[in-house]
Amino acid sequence: MVPFQNETHWVYKIAQLTRIGWFILHLLIVVLFLNPIPLAWLNMTLLFAAFLIPQWTNSSGRKNYPLLELFFSGLFLIVGCYLLGKYSSFLAIPSLCAGIYSRPGKERWLLWAGFTIVPFLAILAVGLNQLGMGVIDGLFFFGVGIAISKVLEAEKKTKVLLEENNRQNQLLEEYAKQIESITLLEERNRLARDLHDTVGHTFTSVIMGLDAVSFLMDASPQKAKEQVGRLRDVMRRSLEETRTYIHQISPNDDKEDLSSQLRKVANEFASHTKTEIIFKSNGAPVAISFQGAIALTRCLQEALTNAVRHGQANEIVVTLNQEVSQVILVIMDNGSGIKEEKFGFGLNGMKERLESLQGSLTIKSGNLVGTVVTCFFPVRVERMRGENLQDDQSIDCG
Repeated sequence: MVPFQNETHWVYKIAQLTRIGWFILHLLIVVLFLNPIPLAWLNMTLLFAAFLIPQWTNSSGRKNYPLLELFFSGLFLIVGCYLLGKYSSFLAIPSLCAGIYSRPGKERWLLWAGFTIVPFLAILAVGLNQLGMGVIDGLFFFGVGIAISKVLEAEKKTKVLLEENNRQNQLLEEYAKQIESITLLEERNRLARDLHDTVGHTFTSVIMGLDAVSFLMDASPQKAKEQVGRLRDVMRRSLEETRTYIHQISPNDDKEDLSSQLRKVANEFASHTKTEIIFKSNGAPVAISFQGAIALTRCLQEALTNAVRHGQANEIVVTLNQEVSQVILVIMDNGSGIKEEKFGFGLNGMKERLESLQGSLTIKSGNLVGTVVTCFFPVRVERMRGENLQDDQSIDCG
């Protein structure tokens, strides 16, 4: 057996210390009581062999330790009982240690049978009149050792599972970060294309319109003035759209919480459109993924735009409810409402964003009664990895 201080699990350390003390006790018994009898040197030799050989073998590999413990400790028990003339319970601790270090499989059950038979052989060496409770030493203590060994095996399996779980959590964490980076890149690319198309289309229209104005200035100054006014309106609308796109490129670059981000979007929309927007936030801030923040931000922007553009609303109430397991964003306006729920490009985009994150979008409206848009988003629980780490620290299987 290896030195006990090199063992990493306290069960193995206690087993080794108990075994060492057990052999020291029997060494004293041999010296004090068996030394005068014939062949005492043989018994002393067998005692040292029973102590040292299994221990030395276990220091290089535990595979054969239980078998060697059975052979040498059993031999010492049989010879010692024969020389002493009475039965001894020497095999108790060696059989316990052998059971603790035994490995699963058929070999374990054969060893158990061996530790059960050896005491009977010792009884036969001293006479059946010595038959008593001592004969169950091997049977009972090796069984206890097997039970302890099974507990240690289950503990090791649990540790392996926790380590694998933590490894998978780390992989998922890295994967989530990669997804966030890809999502951000795709979002910026999409907005860049939209911005390019919007600005390019507007500038082309304005340039063609200005070319027409240059011909109308001499022929029809009044029509030229009207054309300039229309071009001014086009440029004003294009400027507002460009500002919106620029704001959407990186709404989450700062480290604000979700409530602050959505409040900023609502306040900017209110200042641009002169619409009264009341923003309410309920619950403590929760950490959500980048994709979730992007989805809710886009949904709020689309809902506000629809409320003003299609519903002619002048008052909008935005309510953000943050809970441990979910986030619910409700946008309620006092506009003209819609006669029938019809998902266009914008609403379909909102719905697809939320559904891709296991969320949902619901719209309730009626003619002249306003519209209520509800965005549901489940919160990803981030505490699992920390709990697993705490569980992992509580297990020490060597």
